Order: sequence, then structure tokens, then C-alpha cells
Amino acid sequence: MTALARSAAISAAATAVSLALAAWIFGSFNIRLGWFLFAVALFTMLTVAMRGIVLRTVNRFVRGYTVAGGLVLTFLGLLLTDWIVPAAGFSIQGAGTWIGVTLIVWAAGVAYGEVDSTRPEPR
Repeated sequence: MTALARSAAISAAATAVSLALAAWIFGSFNIRLGWFLFAVALFTMLTVAMRGIVLRTVNRFVRGYTVAGGLVLTFLGLLLTDWIVPAAGFSIQGAGTWIGVTLIVWAAGVAYGEVDSTRPEPR
């Protein structure tokens, strides 16, 4: 398995577990099984792409962006996923639910970062 495929598989697994956990915890977060698979794939692609853009544009020695940047990227990934997937298949309602789901998915992303040993390519 290539490093990219391994990284994508770990990221998708972390996303799947975190979205399922968030849907179980929050009654205002609804996701349907068929759309769940699509949402996991979409969210994974969006966040991997956004993460790559950030890593290429931000100085590697600046690590203060990590926590705040990760939360923002997670929120943007969820927002785009919520916007793209029909409401009947993926819906997050209410500020508290948005905050909670973002934190759960972000925490899974942090765990994914610890498990994924793939390093960014040098410039």
C-alpha cells in the first residue's frame, strides 16, 4: 500500500468513527447510512486537500496555527460537506451541535495525525 493510500485510509477511518460518534451523541446531527459513506469520502477529500494547501503556504516553523487552524479546517470541511450533501442525508442543526461535532471530528483528526507517520514532501 502506498503512503498516500495508507494516509487516506487512516483519515477516512478516523472520519467515519468520529462522524458516527457525533451522530450518536447529538440528536441534532442526522446522517443516513447511504449518505454517510459519501459524506466520509467527501469530508476526507476536502480536509486532506485543505490541509495540503495550508501546509504548502504556512511556514513549517510556525506551529501556533495547528490547534486553531485544525479547528477551522474541520469546521470548513463540515460546512462544505453539509452544504454539498442533501439535508435528508447529512444535517447539522444548532450552534451547540456544530461546536460539538467540530470538536469530536477535530479530535479524531488529531488522533489521525498521531497515527499517520507520512511526512510532507520537502520543498
